[in-house]
Amino acid sequence: MAQVNRYGLDFLRREHVLDEVGSNQNPRRTGSAKNDSSDDDDGDRVDDIDTEALAASVANKPDLEKQFDVIHFLQAHRSAGWMPPSVIYQRTGIDLEENVNVAQMLKRNPKIKVEIIPDPENPSLTIDTYAYQAKYNNVRDRKSLLAQINRCKNGVPMRDMIDSYDNVMDDLDALITAGDVLALFNTEDKDKVLFPRGEPFFVELDGIINPPPKKKKKSTDTTMNNTEMGSLMTSQEKKMYCVETDSDPRSQVRRGEAIQIGGSWFRVSSAVKEGPLKDQPARATAPLSVVSRKDLSKRNEIDGYIRPFSERIVPADAALPPSAIENLKKAKEARERLLKLAHGGRAGGAASQLLGVNAHSSNPVALAASLGTSHATGSRRRPKVHGGGGSSAASNASMRAAAQETMVKLKEAALDPYLSLYSHVRRHGCTKDVREMYLKTRGKVPEAGADLKAALIEHKLLEPDEEMRRARLKKRANVDNDGKPKKRRYYERKNQRMTNTHLEGTEIGAVLRRATEKQQQGQAVGDGGM
Repeated sequence: MAQVNRYGLDFLRREHVLDEVGSNQNPRRTGSAKNDSSDDDDGDRVDDIDTEALAASVANKPDLEKQFDVIHFLQAHRSAGWMPPSVIYQRTGIDLEENVNVAQMLKRNPKIKVEIIPDPENPSLTIDTYAYQAKYNNVRDRKSLLAQINRCKNGVPMRDMIDSYDNVMDDLDALITAGDVLALFNTEDKDKVLFPRGEPFFVELDGIINPPPKKKKKSTDTTMNNTEMGSLMTSQEKKMYCVETDSDPRSQVRRGEAIQIGGSWFRVSSAVKEGPLKDQPARATAPLSVVSRKDLSKRNEIDGYIRPFSERIVPADAALPPSAIENLKKAKEARERLLKLAHGGRAGGAASQLLGVNAHSSNPVALAASLGTSHATGSRRRPKVHGGGGSSAASNASMRAAAQETMVKLKEAALDPYLSLYSHVRRHGCTKDVREMYLKTRGKVPEAGADLKAALIEHKLLEPDEEMRRARLKKRANVDNDGKPKKRRYYERKNQRMTNTHLEGTEIGAVLRRATEKQQQGQAVGDGGM
């Protein structure tokens, strides 16, 4: 592996360039050193390290660089907790018990926290243990990360968050992709600033989405058993990046905008070549915002996007996780069950609200009520039969029971959460066509208040005697009818008496007695009452 300057500092010499964390060369492995049973970051067992050779390689470093080696090592292993000097020496070659100056520098560094514990080998003595301390040490996962950003109303730089825990960058990218936070690029220090979004606003795109059917490959080897066949299908299975829709999505969303498929957030794919998103050119990178007012560069269309975005295909910038695919399958099953119960497998009627081309699920309760009617179930009213036949009465009762049971099943099927949550693609804000319509017609809206009111009345959006703006609520003044400030009332229980009789005749007892008298007069006492 080529050597890299992990410090990013110009004053470092050639011998200070690190190949691994805490070392300036790939340390020599030997079986005679002390056994180390810890695991490295990629899960492989770490062999014994020649600590003496490592210590000799860092012996000529200045104390400032030794401090940086230790900080870099503690940051890379911050999830391991407190590190004793013996472990730090084994992995970095820096003995903090001998390098007193480096130890003092670490104790004064705000990025390092030190805890004194008994020495495991000699409990009568104490040793200093070291751990990395992030700027926001309360941030430990995505939930606490989002909570911390929401507390920073004026924004927080991303560089202050990237050292919180191991996978924080993945969570930050996920929050920005989903639009849970607002991200702006600061051109001065080339860093992103994160802001809380507040209350989100989601809309559903027209059309029903389904996972594309998998194409099964025919096997030419008929002698393979079930296990071999299963492993072959698993190895040949491709990741799912696209979903099918029965309505053209291009009029409602652009490439690069945020979309939710099956409960997971993505961006409409804008990749022009295979590989991770960071390898895409800047012109093909999705914006930080969840919506955009213009399409991406025309050059991307010349080069060609690797994933189609057509009237029947919606591409995502990442593979759909198994949970999203499972949600899409359950939503499809719920739609088929609803269609079968409502119309015997035929489309139309009230079920078209969820199963049509311009479908939506804004009000599943109303849909369930409409499906529960006799018209939705396809039953017709029969003429009343006059007479006292017992068989006809029993038949009518059984028919009513069957209709009631069908209605219950219909309502249950219409209120299936998978039906309303995962049948459509969701996005932030209004759709592309609605935004374009607004931008084209906003110049026709009168600016003057009188003209605007006349236009609203003309289009029957406002009554002639109705005010355009609702009167602002007046703050209730804390005064009585005479204009004097209201006094806080203190109520005394019936037959209440002083229970601390042993304090009577003392200075404390006198204070309590005076406080009781003030309470009876309605005066404030201490923190508002006793």
